[in-house]
Amino acid sequence: MHDQPAHVGLIPDGLRRWAHTNGTTLADAYLRGAAKVVEIVSTLQHRGVQTVSVYNLSRANLARRDDELDAVYAASIHFFTTLIPNHFDPAVCSLRLHGDRNVLPQRYLAAAEACESLMRGPDFRINILAAYDAYDELRAAHRRGQRDGCDIGKAFDIDDVDLVIRTTPEPLLSGFLPLQSQYAQLIFLSTPLNDLTVQDIDDFIAQHRRFPQLRGR
Repeated sequence: MHDQPAHVGLIPDGLRRWAHTNGTTLADAYLRGAAKVVEIVSTLQHRGVQTVSVYNLSRANLARRDDELDAVYAASIHFFTTLIPNHFDPAVCSLRLHGDRNVLPQRYLAAAEACESLMRGPDFRINILAAYDAYDELRAAHRRGQRDGCDIGKAFDIDDVDLVIRTTPEPLLSGFLPLQSQYAQLIFLSTPLNDLTVQDIDDFIAQHRRFPQLRGR
């Protein structure tokens, strides 16, 4: 039996298709998706996972239509202002935003930074990737490594990922933490985000425990 994952990556995708299939609005689909992300992250915390990194928006996603982005922003603000404080203990859990803050709307940024200030616990970490680009992260790590005199591999803010779950069947990372995910187990789902269950998450963890953790050896 192998150890369970310490760090899980979540790529919550397919919400536009879910809205179309279920005859609902984008706003409703994304709000439901935000609640489902909290349910998944909470389940992972209770299963002993130490870090969860959630792909909220890539930099490329910012080129989407305004109505799509407005739905994402509204759900994300609800996530930061209500869902996270209501479901996680700030003495236990921390939240950190990663990405280019200069290109995010002020209302989104204000909600995220207020949540960062509140959630500062040492035992469970939630990383939110927004306006994230791997090249930006690499350049920042290079500058940090030069400044601190350390190897670039030690200069990343986010550690290696053990398991990545994407809620669409397309076998793509779409730029999600490519260096940290180089030895991660990848799971691509036909089940939409909003239809995932706690049992599904338990099954993924059990599957990971059976997965050979060789990391190139």
